Amino acid sequence: MHCLLLGNGINRAALQKDWTQILRELARQFNAEDLTLHLDKKPLSMFIEELCARSDGLFRDTEHTVKAAFAALLEQISPVEAHERICSLFKVIMTTNYDFTIEEALASPLHHSAFLAPESRYSLFRRHRAAGVDVWHVHGDVGRPTSMVLGFDHYAGSLQKIRNYLTDGIEVKKARHKVSSPVKNGIFDFTASREIYSWVDYFLRDHIHIVGLGMDFTEIDLWWLLLHKRRRLHQTGKVFFYHLEAGNQPGETPITSLLRSFNVEIIPVSAPTWTECYLAVADEIERRIAQHPLHLPIPLRFDWASKNSIS
Repeated sequence: MHCLLLGNGINRAALQKDWTQILRELARQFNAEDLTLHLDKKPLSMFIEELCARSDGLFRDTEHTVKAAFAALLEQISPVEAHERICSLFKVIMTTNYDFTIEEALASPLHHSAFLAPESRYSLFRRHRAAGVDVWHVHGDVGRPTSMVLGFDHYAGSLQKIRNYLTDGIEVKKARHKVSSPVKNGIFDFTASREIYSWVDYFLRDHIHIVGLGMDFTEIDLWWLLLHKRRRLHQTGKVFFYHLEAGNQPGETPITSLLRSFNVEIIPVSAPTWTECYLAVADEIERRIAQHPLHLPIPLRFDWASKNSIS
């Protein structure tokens, strides 16, 4: 199957404020304008930690207040044609965006939560559904600000939970035993065989199309998953990264260079405007879905216990 990993770039093309504008407004609310002097050189995650650390109150209380204020600054935008064209190509969508623009594009207000297990801070199992499409907000959503991955501590905790899910398993309230990824044992039909599974399983199993996501190095959970997918002894899905540039031909960057080393296919896309770039991306995605209608083949005699092909 083909899955989408969608970032904030498409929202910015739809005229949402960029992160710098939002962070400046957030700093003003907390009388911390001085923290924005070097904002272009600070990762978002560390800026949030810095803002919380300056408070005299309990850190967890301040963090909640800051996240609630941040969520309020994320205006719900109206979907544009690019949202609809790209999102309509998939039945499973993962997004780092906190807003519900994807769901609105697919089903207007007729979308709902369909969580597979209770979570408040992390988002391994917090799924939403819209017009038959599964939407996973991998870094949380505005509906529950405490789930929004903003601070460095939250990124580290998210990675820790993902890694535990893929190795020893994690405690889940509705399960009688630890829950771990079915994909690590070669169980690919997990939607039929498992009551609890995660977007992480789709990420490891399927063809992934990364669109509108800068892949900042602070997003350690996503980088770790890309590496984990690459290191698997048998891979069933490819990764495509759509490298966009409005008005110019995209050039090589440290991000694209590193992605190539992880066996990610880089697809350069150029058009006069950002909106036209995303519409062109939809055409590129359709071509690659047609080229790879199935998972990459598994050797006929692949021993999942030992992770070796048997001759």
